[in-house]
Amino acid sequence: MDNVRCTSICTWTENWVEEEDITTNILSRLPVKSLLMCKSVSKRWRRLICSPDFVLSQLRWSRENPSLIFFLRYENELIKISGEVFERIPLPFGQRPNNCDMICSFNGFICLTNYIGRNHNILIWNPATQEVQLLPTTTLSKKPPKIGVAYGPGTYKLFRIFYPASKSQPGYCECEVYSSITRSWKGIGSVTYWPMSSKHVSINETVYWFISAEKDRTVAGSILAVDLEENFRKISLPEEVSRNLSLVDLEGCLSLISIHVEANRFDLWVLQDYKNEAIWFRKCSEDMPILEIGYVFSVVAQKNEILFMLVERYFLYNIGSRTWRELDWGDVLRRKYPTAFAFTESLLPCTGTIGT
Repeated sequence: MDNVRCTSICTWTENWVEEEDITTNILSRLPVKSLLMCKSVSKRWRRLICSPDFVLSQLRWSRENPSLIFFLRYENELIKISGEVFERIPLPFGQRPNNCDMICSFNGFICLTNYIGRNHNILIWNPATQEVQLLPTTTLSKKPPKIGVAYGPGTYKLFRIFYPASKSQPGYCECEVYSSITRSWKGIGSVTYWPMSSKHVSINETVYWFISAEKDRTVAGSILAVDLEENFRKISLPEEVSRNLSLVDLEGCLSLISIHVEANRFDLWVLQDYKNEAIWFRKCSEDMPILEIGYVFSVVAQKNEILFMLVERYFLYNIGSRTWRELDWGDVLRRKYPTAFAFTESLLPCTGTIGT
């Protein structure tokens, strides 16, 4: 009798676990807005959707199916594009500040900055859940600081490189780091290099910025990298690159797009290793018929495709098929000079740490 009861319990447990796995697999594929509604279906679903394992499962699925999000200059909203679906997302300010900028997108979050007087406000915003977190006050800087975010599955660090306003002599710039675990800033000392802008890519828990060449400060000469362990490193560029460069995340690899305007082509370089010295591999070199149409002002990669943005038109290059196609986005983005980012929806809280 005891054996029968034990067998029944084991069978019930196995069936329950299997059903739970199936439910997780189905629900994790839903948009976050739908998941927020599903939490009201039952206590069991609410407990499942709020569990750390489910939050990470949903994030993994979302990363496999990213969309694009566009920050529009002088507009009070973002535009999210998933396939043929357009979604307008109002910024969390109410009325847009004059000096607002979008720094990056990561783990379903958007990092926004704005200036009020000499104060530099930094916000972490989850547009899917509408949660917003204003980070603590930072050290005053003589010039607009450069920002980058390194992140893992359930944590992030924000690196802020700046020139302290309290020092009379320029000297070296300094860096302070915000951790989602401690929820506070800490100074980590001087930094030798000043990034060209806050535009960066974050791959495998490491931030990458361009830094200027020594002879011409308007041209990228190398790359500055810093990881979650706060280790800085300088990475050299391939010798055969142009002045028109973009850093992109190509399927989890740091990649470099070099546009040669006069030759009407672009080269795609992939970084293979940089522990001892930078080893770059030229993945492809392709003609660019779109350069006859206009100037490429921004580039972003998504999976194995690269989006080239012109003033009024948008072209997608597929690396696998080596084909171009023009995207029919009409007047939605035309003449708005947007900045594009790959975007993944997430249930993560703005603290970035699951379970807090």
